[in-house]
Amino acid sequence: MSRSRTTLAEDLAAARAAVPDLAERAARVVERMGDPKAVSPLPGWRAADIAVHLGLACTAYAAAAAGELEAKDWDAMVPEHPDLAQRVAVVNATTLAQAAPDAYLAVPGQIRAGAAALVAALAERGPDEPCPIPWFGADAPLPVAAVAGLFLSETVLHALDLARTSGQAWTVPPRIARLIVSLTYPETIPRTVDPSRAANLHAAVRVHVRGGVTIGIDVDGPLVRTHRDPPPGRTDCHIWVEPAAFVLTASGRTSLARQIAAGRMISLGRKPWLGPVIARLFAHP
Repeated sequence: MSRSRTTLAEDLAAARAAVPDLAERAARVVERMGDPKAVSPLPGWRAADIAVHLGLACTAYAAAAAGELEAKDWDAMVPEHPDLAQRVAVVNATTLAQAAPDAYLAVPGQIRAGAAALVAALAERGPDEPCPIPWFGADAPLPVAAVAGLFLSETVLHALDLARTSGQAWTVPPRIARLIVSLTYPETIPRTVDPSRAANLHAAVRVHVRGGVTIGIDVDGPLVRTHRDPPPGRTDCHIWVEPAAFVLTASGRTSLARQIAAGRMISLGRKPWLGPVIARLFAHP
């Protein structure tokens, strides 16, 4: 079994180096999106909504990495709901409702400014330093490495959404996808489990990302633990994934069945049937 070739600190440094170019490319997609009222692949969202959300996300995650995200500013928007996806949905709806009709015009500048702020913040912080993120839970801060990964994820996926809406070319680079998985997924997977689906499941699964990290996922009913590059041990199912396929599937941008049929997600081991089951336990917001 392959192990990741890099440490978490090295992946964070690689993310910091990748942010400026990725942000610039995304800003240009926004500048060329055309009709702001164009219907997008995201239900209920038009092109302008995606752009505004992306600008806010880049600004917020950069502020979080710098330790400047004020939880009190979000108190009225973040509901006390146990489900992360529900909390994020409410925050998204509230921020979009408050946005001015022409707010999308400022988004390219927000993306570039957020990228510059993130790069500066990451120079001062280690990968495990905690960052409070109100919509993830006031008492459950994320490490700064995960915040950097979320910045990459928001940027690459919403640029994809806008590109699909406006007929522009955009792909998810495998190296960016590998960084998103390495930096973010070990932290977000346990927070996004659907308790009802996991209630009666007990399994040890290892997800091997091509050219990157291995994530151990131990499911004990609704209690899920993850481990970055776990040591050898009893494993019920090994899942081998292409990084971009993993990110696109986890975010709902492509179907699990399509990626399995294309050979981009392969399950092996004592209980290979667990692969699709595990994939459906989580709802990444």
